[in-house]
Amino acid sequence: MPELKIIPKVNEWHPSAVRTLTVKLPILYLGYCPEAEQFPLEKDRKGEALLFLMQGEEIPAEGYQLEIETDRIVLHYGDDAGRFYGLTTLFEIIRTEGEEIPCGRIADSPRYEYRGFMLDVSRHFFTVDEVKKILDEMAAVKLNVFHWHLSDDQGYRIESKRFPKLNEVGSRRIEPDGSENAGYYTQEEIRDVVDYAAARHIDVIPEIDLPGHTSAIVAAYPELSCDGTPGSVKNCGGIYTHILSPGKDEVLTFLYELLDEVTELFPSPYFHIGGDEAPKSEWKADPLCQARMKAEGLEDEEALQGWMTDKLIAHLKTLGKTTIGWNEMLYAGPREGAIGQYWQEMGPTKMEAPIKAGQPFIFSNSGAAYCDYPYAMVTLIGTYSFGGKAKDLTVPEEQILGLEIPVWTEHIEKTDHLERQIFPRIQAVAENAWSREKNFESWKARMGLRESYLKEKGYAFTPVAEADIRGDKGIEAFLHAMGEFAKSMKGPVNLPEEMLQAINMIRESMTREWMQYAYSEEQIQTVLKLQEEAMKQM
Repeated sequence: MPELKIIPKVNEWHPSAVRTLTVKLPILYLGYCPEAEQFPLEKDRKGEALLFLMQGEEIPAEGYQLEIETDRIVLHYGDDAGRFYGLTTLFEIIRTEGEEIPCGRIADSPRYEYRGFMLDVSRHFFTVDEVKKILDEMAAVKLNVFHWHLSDDQGYRIESKRFPKLNEVGSRRIEPDGSENAGYYTQEEIRDVVDYAAARHIDVIPEIDLPGHTSAIVAAYPELSCDGTPGSVKNCGGIYTHILSPGKDEVLTFLYELLDEVTELFPSPYFHIGGDEAPKSEWKADPLCQARMKAEGLEDEEALQGWMTDKLIAHLKTLGKTTIGWNEMLYAGPREGAIGQYWQEMGPTKMEAPIKAGQPFIFSNSGAAYCDYPYAMVTLIGTYSFGGKAKDLTVPEEQILGLEIPVWTEHIEKTDHLERQIFPRIQAVAENAWSREKNFESWKARMGLRESYLKEKGYAFTPVAEADIRGDKGIEAFLHAMGEFAKSMKGPVNLPEEMLQAINMIRESMTREWMQYAYSEEQIQTVLKLQEEAMKQM
């Protein structure tokens, strides 16, 4: 059966034997189609329609059926997203096949409801036009979630009218060379991006990382920290201990008001509160935090973060939002009414209890999903094939909402660098999250064909032949990348000493996390031995 050349692969394709339809653009159509201006379509007013759009009741969410006959095309859809994806498929077929397209029947709907990409704009800021360009390619490959990481130690990136110091102080930093790095999105710009994404059936989920990674917030309002001392917006990556204090009632009041303001800009049913990498050293020494723990009957500081998280979950629920948080949010136990986003654990998994409790998850396993790492470390085949596992624990399919690949921008300043890191990874995760049956070699061939389109549209990208680096060449590149990674841990990055020690202790598990998708056990053992020899010489 001849395969369609599009990404993602459709889930059912039944071609008609040796039959084609000649298509001329724009296509005349009949039916309801509010997104017609995004495609080469024209409303039929002369009874000459080639495309007929018809809504049906038995089609799954986001699904569609496409019937291509010798004299007409019929698109059946169940909802607005299904209609959009059906049109996307049709015009991708025309783009890849030309005027003579194969006749046949497609029945298609996504493997997962959540198919996402995350962009960190705190470490380095990207303009509205740069964001929209990414959204265009996301829509073309049927990704439907844009996770916008808008606040971190290195900058707060949303205009705040309630708390102006978040922009006056928190949205700017002084770089090591003395230059200023500043930028944030106005509320009007946020709404513009949200509307642009919605027209492409992409949900925009904001993230305000809490209670850790809050140096920019604390620099603007130091009274929100434990000791009230001024801090600074950070100019290098890392994990910082000067964070929000859950011992102060005014911190929760501030966060409730901030969430009230931010959620007004985003109609998404979801809100991301981060929750990762929150050092507890200040909490352990703070009388107010210790008093809070005693008053609430909390056994340790991890439980204190869980208490604070529950307060935020409850408040967001009053705003009509379901909370998402990184897996550290669950270290104190399952969080009712929230969604865990799994990325990494530095020791034995703590996800057993949340999984048993039925906690829903999004998966962004760092060894397969993190786009800021070199392709030799986070392999392309890993991005194409990773799924619902927390360490060695397999999560039941009904608890998996979907997949997301993030890009963290500590070391990514320019658009062309960003695009080379995310393309072709976005196209790989798109097929992973949409298609139930996959074939990596087939996808590579189709991705190779897509490269000419990306070039024509002005995207930078890493050619798939270069990005898929495995075998002996891959091992050599992996060892080099690991060496550079080790240097970065000693360079301009701030990490607590206990975390540096933990990273060294779990070197083997991290190596396995990165290599498991592309290499055999024998190859992994070879790399571990080479690493051990290198450690002895240091």
